[in-house]
Amino acid sequence: MQRETTLGRVAWIVLLLVLGGYVVADFASTPFLSSRGSAALQAAEVSLWTPMGETGEAETVVQGAAADLELAGHPTVIKSLSGGSSQAVADFFLQPPRDEGNNLLVITSATLADVAHDRRDQLIPGAAEQAVLAAEALRRSTVIGIVESEPIAIGVAADSSIDDPGELVASLREASPDQVVAIADDTWSRVELAVLVDRARVNGNVNFSVFGSGGEAGQAVTISRADVALGTHSSLREYFRDGRLREIRWPFGAETAPRFWVALVAAPDTSEAQVERLRGWIGERGPVARGLIAKGMDSADRLELLSQSLERG
Repeated sequence: MQRETTLGRVAWIVLLLVLGGYVVADFASTPFLSSRGSAALQAAEVSLWTPMGETGEAETVVQGAAADLELAGHPTVIKSLSGGSSQAVADFFLQPPRDEGNNLLVITSATLADVAHDRRDQLIPGAAEQAVLAAEALRRSTVIGIVESEPIAIGVAADSSIDDPGELVASLREASPDQVVAIADDTWSRVELAVLVDRARVNGNVNFSVFGSGGEAGQAVTISRADVALGTHSSLREYFRDGRLREIRWPFGAETAPRFWVALVAAPDTSEAQVERLRGWIGERGPVARGLIAKGMDSADRLELLSQSLERG
């Protein structure tokens, strides 16, 4: 151990005194201590309102959209709406946020699936009526833009005997009690599994387990808790990339594969000028975005009926 010299100690003391003087001088020049100055917090220009249940992939997409708006010079905040999807949507349109700036509602394909499911809810008092209000409001809503759109993905373990879409369909038709399909715990994943089962013309039961997200569903396959994972492509991408899962194409043509999307919808009091300005910021996709909700609601209603009929069968 080296002994510290007197010269070294003096040098340290001088350095600390210089730094201390700099900090005091800098602090004294701030508006809080000086006689004149200004201080303000920059107000949010855009508020992205998300239903409380929109987590996982949707949450990641919304955070990315907020970051992009920030980088483009538009201060953005993300806020949560309480309750389920139907309540959040109904509240947003019937009692619009009073926040200054531009208020946008985050809507996903999962949101529409939730609303379609709630419209047929006979257990929770008022749930169906609230869902009807939400559906009507959505059909009249103005879509600002689509910030994410990706196809559904199917993954099997690296050593699975399923090598192609045809073998996947055959394995589903066998209705083996040992085979388990892993899906995320949301309405959209449930109805898309119903689509797969229906298109595969399965005459029997397909066993499935639900997990917290598509990523967790993929992990379940890697540790042999399930045989097939169904999720968004982004939720399974990491497993495909490192070889823990093999991707199986949608068996009925890539153009017919279900898609998970995230869109931003304007509040009812948004002016036409604001709408056009926001579309320029978001990168609105013209007719594709503007027809998204109506087509999505029709599809969600149809798939919910399909899902219920398969469950009863």
